[in-house]
Amino acid sequence: MERLTRTGHLTAAKSGDSGLLELLHEAHDLYQVEVVNQGKLYQRYADDFVYSHEFHDAIDAWSKNEHQKNYRILDALLTNRRDLVENYFNKDEVSEAELREMLHLFDTTLPSSNTFVARKKVREASDLNLCSCLDNDDLDILARCCNEAQIFSEVINASDLLSLLESKMTMPLHSRNNRLVAFFFDQLSLYNLIIRNWQNVLAHQRCIVSSTGRDTLTQKSLSSALYSIVDLELSAQEKIIDDAVRPIGQKYQRKRNPNK
Repeated sequence: MERLTRTGHLTAAKSGDSGLLELLHEAHDLYQVEVVNQGKLYQRYADDFVYSHEFHDAIDAWSKNEHQKNYRILDALLTNRRDLVENYFNKDEVSEAELREMLHLFDTTLPSSNTFVARKKVREASDLNLCSCLDNDDLDILARCCNEAQIFSEVINASDLLSLLESKMTMPLHSRNNRLVAFFFDQLSLYNLIIRNWQNVLAHQRCIVSSTGRDTLTQKSLSSALYSIVDLELSAQEKIIDDAVRPIGQKYQRKRNPNK
């Protein structure tokens, strides 16, 4: 069975004009999924997209410089020109010509005062959470999955899982296996059921105690746990997680693409 994780994947630098256009197409597609179809807040979408495209695996100076230039252009566009982004990204399909037109306006015009939102102010004004789109039935299925796969030491229910996703836990959960915790949330992210920046959110909220019992899971420990997953067949516990998450993810995929 093919594993649905990103481990072992090499990320190419987005270099040159074609790399910038590729980033813009990816940003448009994710905007359609998260903002248009899932109702995600624009500032959360913008932050998550920028955070998830900073690094790559290229080692030559030209690729590094070109990727950094394109990354900074995209960062400034999503942060400072929400007016342009919404005008073009609200279209179901956006052409290369339209993206070039948007870039030209970005280079030659200034935002109006009522559309500019500085990212620093956005972060201070909002509480970090995982921006879940799950309903009660989904939460019940996933809570039972967590219990069956023994992800946490505690037995949880749908209400507990919702509190975890909304960062409203009064007491942290305890990981029985950090690798399974990472796999569970990564699977939710892969199907766009939670934000891609989930490692940072969980670490910031200090809501899950590591299986070592010494401290709450950090972004580094979650990343290390995810990286340790070998791209072979799913373990029995991982299969329980995959069997629970995949149908829910496919259900929302059908809602986003009713003609497919």
